[in-house]
Amino acid sequence: MALIDDLRRIASGRVAQDEPMAGYTTLGVGGPADYFVEVMSEDELSSLMKYVTENGLEWMIIGDGANLLISDKGIRGIVIRLGEEFSKIEVDGMRITAGSSARISKVADVAAKNDLSGLEGVGTVPGSVGGAIVMNAGTHRGYIDEVTHSVRVVTYTGEKRVLSKAECGFTYRNSRFQWDRTMIITYAVFNMRRGDGAAIQEHLDSVRKHRAETQPQGKSAGCFFKNPTGLSAGKLIEGAGCKGWREGGAVVSGIHGNFIMNADNATATDLYMLAERVRDQVREVHGIELEYEVRLIGEW
Repeated sequence: MALIDDLRRIASGRVAQDEPMAGYTTLGVGGPADYFVEVMSEDELSSLMKYVTENGLEWMIIGDGANLLISDKGIRGIVIRLGEEFSKIEVDGMRITAGSSARISKVADVAAKNDLSGLEGVGTVPGSVGGAIVMNAGTHRGYIDEVTHSVRVVTYTGEKRVLSKAECGFTYRNSRFQWDRTMIITYAVFNMRRGDGAAIQEHLDSVRKHRAETQPQGKSAGCFFKNPTGLSAGKLIEGAGCKGWREGGAVVSGIHGNFIMNADNATATDLYMLAERVRDQVREVHGIELEYEVRLIGEW
């Protein structure tokens, strides 16, 4: 019990052992984390990371779980979640500072309210600021790297650092944070442009309404696979005849082929096996290897 007691002394948020992860992902699946710790400040996170590193413990950070498929076997080590303090959004002239836990859609709404433009492309997709930075989220209307000025992080040794946009290593739907697991994003700073707030909000609302009408509703992680260069993963999947395919409680949406849904109490294994069947079929029909957009966490 020494470890759980130490974690409770460090963090003022929820601390638990064998915490099921299904409630922390939009797919609603995932086995237990050995330990779950919610930190409520950068100082707590810094102390936690020092402790984790000094004791040689495995760890990972989880946001709102919008892009994760966590194994039924769970997660070894410590899962860290950022608390309410990290959901704050502040506007200072043409610059917005947003906590890693803030929903990126809410940041876009705050920007519109202040007649600031630049987040229209990413403000219509699900997920948190931290997750959007990690994935360099966006649409054809724009990606988050286009307005990112800097990112605040806490490293695995507990050091607090500020990274410039260049240091974030942004590429298409990617950033250094996908392979460099030595730091946790706490805040992001965005350089905005002056815009027509009413028109921006109208645009955001219109796109969200269209998404709600044209994308499947239910438990999903959004698009399961990245679009190959110049192609649509959804259309490739549809063309390969995969729409409606099932594996246990998992199903390939009949509305959008790139959505694999938890339709009926699916397990993570159901979802993964169905995704692999889809990849095999697309490879056989089109000769194209689909790359996962969701992050696969745990043992498979």
